[in-house]
Amino acid sequence: MKPKLSFLIALLFCCQCQPGKPVPESPINLDHALSLVDSVQVNGEQLYFIYIYADAPSYKPVKATDEGVSCVDDVGRFLEVLETEICRYGKSELLPIALGMTRFLLYMSRDDGLWYNFIEADGQINTTYRTSTAEFQWWAIRGLRGLAAAHMILQKYPVDLNLEKAVVQRLHSMDIHLGEILKNYPNKVEGMFGPQPTWLIMDAPDINSEMLLVLTKLHGYADFIYQDEIKKIADGLVDYQYRKTGNAVDGMYFCWENKWHNWGNNQSTALLKAYQITKDEKYLHSVQIWAKKFAPFLIENDFPWDISVSADGSYSMNKFPQIAYGMHSVYSGMKLLSVISGNDEYSARAENVFSWFKGKNVANTPMYDPKTGRCYDGINADSDVNYNSGAESTIECLLTIQKRGRF
Repeated sequence: MKPKLSFLIALLFCCQCQPGKPVPESPINLDHALSLVDSVQVNGEQLYFIYIYADAPSYKPVKATDEGVSCVDDVGRFLEVLETEICRYGKSELLPIALGMTRFLLYMSRDDGLWYNFIEADGQINTTYRTSTAEFQWWAIRGLRGLAAAHMILQKYPVDLNLEKAVVQRLHSMDIHLGEILKNYPNKVEGMFGPQPTWLIMDAPDINSEMLLVLTKLHGYADFIYQDEIKKIADGLVDYQYRKTGNAVDGMYFCWENKWHNWGNNQSTALLKAYQITKDEKYLHSVQIWAKKFAPFLIENDFPWDISVSADGSYSMNKFPQIAYGMHSVYSGMKLLSVISGNDEYSARAENVFSWFKGKNVANTPMYDPKTGRCYDGINADSDVNYNSGAESTIECLLTIQKRGRF
């Protein structure tokens, strides 16, 4: 391994673009995240991963019971953090980790486009746990997010052409699954709130919002052309937006059945990415409705965990827990809308959401420590903070700070 690594580092210096150009300083502290990174050798390859849990006060990695030590869910998203650090901030020293995590994702996926999720410390794949069986759903799409990030890294730093080829091939393995479900477009069935799409993966808008993030990121690179798929999925997400003039939750995007939940609700960001590609104003208009009507409701109600809506328009909420994953989802959409529109109102709302990390929350507690890079796992009640700092919370917080450009 050492000769290969030395050769790789040498190549990194050759691949640095525009010598002499100032490189901006990253706004995040990776210390805690990197303390959770480890590797295992499988079939002669070194696979890098990030531990799922890290409990206070030691913040040493903790094995997930029945699951494993790491998962595609977290490695996929951490590769997005690494992509920004490497490609925007020039941190080429992180490239070996990024490449090792890319190999991890390839190992956890199959040629038929199905993905496993959890891995054991010895490199064995957990193929039996309910959220680790070979499927094309949440963990598959988070894995694809990671491979899309890896593709961007390898485009800028072409240090392993064989790995790059394998990434492209594995990304294309999703095409058959997309084609199978999207063939139902534009058929609808009657639902609780009217006609609803039949062409979304698992009939789950939240999953499809993340799928749309993958497609909009890849579209136009190499041989990735997804204009048609982007349009169809975006149309489906718009159809799952709750509209009832005068209702407190008007403009809300359903995540699953009759619920909105404060995690993985990436519809606003995904639709704006679709708008940037298709120029279809209905996607922009949909997000503007969300930003003007529903987002203020979230802010005023201190970011509830979930909201359930009945057919008559009445709704109920669960206030807790509050987690970084949810805050990132809301912030990301509002921030991108402010950039696209240039509207200061949206920028102010984005800052209001971000302030949750800085301590403007029901617990009056900063949720990110810039000195250590830890993001706490959540708020369980008004004065009850979960001070553990696992991979998901840390990653989602770091992604949010990267999008803001500062803490």
